Amino acid sequence: MTDLARVTLIRELDGVVMDRSRLRRPGAPRTLATAPLSGLARDFEELGDLPQALRAQRLYAALQETAWDRASARYTLARLEREAGRLPQAVDSLAAVREALATPGDDSLRHWHRVNLGRFIAEEHYRLTLALADAGRPEEARALLAAAGAVLGELSDNAAEGVRELAERTAARVQEAD
Repeated sequence: MTDLARVTLIRELDGVVMDRSRLRRPGAPRTLATAPLSGLARDFEELGDLPQALRAQRLYAALQETAWDRASARYTLARLEREAGRLPQAVDSLAAVREALATPGDDSLRHWHRVNLGRFIAEEHYRLTLALADAGRPEEARALLAAAGAVLGELSDNAAEGVRELAERTAARVQEAD
């Protein structure tokens, strides 16, 4: 049954990739309904098919219009890339997240540092830093640790509270790797 579900999902994703007009909203043909792509990425992830989950999430991230949606989609993409062992791509995705936070282009991210999105972004920075240190990439780990510290420094006290232990553990691990 898993293989059958996987084949069905791949066909659905292929259909969207080949014809993005399938995502157009009936009442507003100039806008896209991208939620099906996010759902496909989650479904593939649940099936354990990270390459297809990445494929769906990459397209989903590329089609986001607001800064909040771009940052959120790229954060998820970075997580999937890290889990798939694609560390350089995950570093690039987190750089895109930081870019969206720094120059959003709209006001959708004005409270990112006070809510779970900010905490999740900081946590992913630290998790990826740990993965880089474990992979024997100390220079990249140090650079990302600095970026993680900058993100953590932007968070409200409440949002940062759950990240501090991970931040300390990560800093110690990076120091060990040197």
